This record gives sequence, structure tokens and C-alpha cells, in this order.
Amino acid sequence: MCGRYSLIESEENLENWFQAVMDEVEQLENNYNVAPTHNMPVVGQNRDGERTIQKFRWGLLPFWAKEKKVGYSMVNARAESIDTKKSFKRSFEKYRCLVPATGFFEWKGEKGNKTPYHIFPTHKPMFAFAGIYNVWESPEGEKIPTYSIITTDANEKMSELHDRMPVMLLKEEWDEWLDPDNHNMKGLKELLKPFPDDAIDFYEVSKKVNNVRNNSEELLEKVA
Repeated sequence: MCGRYSLIESEENLENWFQAVMDEVEQLENNYNVAPTHNMPVVGQNRDGERTIQKFRWGLLPFWAKEKKVGYSMVNARAESIDTKKSFKRSFEKYRCLVPATGFFEWKGEKGNKTPYHIFPTHKPMFAFAGIYNVWESPEGEKIPTYSIITTDANEKMSELHDRMPVMLLKEEWDEWLDPDNHNMKGLKELLKPFPDDAIDFYEVSKKVNNVRNNSEELLEKVA
């Protein structure tokens, strides 16, 4: 799974790396401890092939949800069932996005005494998590854009920490994933595979990351 991640990049770098334009995004600040319900940048593409970056709320609210709290259980979507599960199928077919991240966190050990690790890209400046989204409308008419991060089996490197990992798409896969006219669910599902082993690494970090209220650069410091 992926329950926390980090994004430490400037607006300019995000636009350049994803070849996208910020769309009415308020001042982007570094977030060292992204948690569910946070509003974070996601990358989408329109039918003219133009990519934009907007802020969505982490925790998918599907079209049938009656209240906001449903999103707490939908921060991740399993690749294996994304084309069949009611909560995700519609978004997978029609509403796909990329979720920028400079790293993510995973915990290892016994319950109650788990050690946190920061996983980061070794070859590129950031990850592009495969995501799905939906603009949810409340019974009162409030519209909330939300997203979920897709997960798959861990690669060999990641399996040292956990049996799942986020799907991180390669740059050459972005166009196929983002194309709103692409409804080839079989082909899209084939993209949802583990990231190459040599493209990630990790190190132990402070347990301060366990508390979502902690959000500073020290959370990414390596524990000696």
C-alpha cells in the first residue's frame, strides 16, 4: 500500500518534468509528510493533448458515495481489481492521472514498534504514481476532486520492506495512461506493474513521520 509520501519540488520543476501547466493552483509548498485528505498536485490531460496540474484531495470519493468519510478507505486502489471493483472501474476507464512524488514511506517490523523507511527514485527527480480520480458532488452540491494511488505487487527490492508498492509509470508510458480517449482497459492494466528494482532505494528515517502533524525536512533525514 501507500499511505504516506513526500513532494519537495518547485512549481517550475513540476511543470518542466511533466510538460504540464499549473491550473489555478495556489502557492505550492513542500510537503514532507503527505497524508490522506491532503490536497496535492495531480497531472491530467485533456483531449487536445494538453497537460495540466491541479490540486485534488487524496482519498477517492466515488460517484455513489454519500459522505466525505468514504475517501479515507480509498487512498489506494489495487491494480488486480481496478477494472472490476465498483469503486474504481469507472475512474480507471475514464479518469486517470499522474501523482507526482519525490518519495514515499513504508514501515517494517512488529506491530506497535515498526520502523519507517523513505523510498526514493535513483535515476529520476521524482516518481509519477499511476492515479485515478473523480470529481465528487455532495448532496448539497459541493464539488470535490479526489484521487487514489494504484498499488501492485512489490518488486524484489521493495519486498524487503513490504509486499505492495505504488505503481510508478515510466515517462514513455505517460501519454498512453493520460489519454482521455484511451478506453483499452486491458492495455492500460498491463502498465500496472512493479517498478524496476534498480530505480528505487530506501533508508531508515525517524519515527516522527508516524505523526501526520509533523511536516518538516528532518523527516527525510537518514537515521544513523
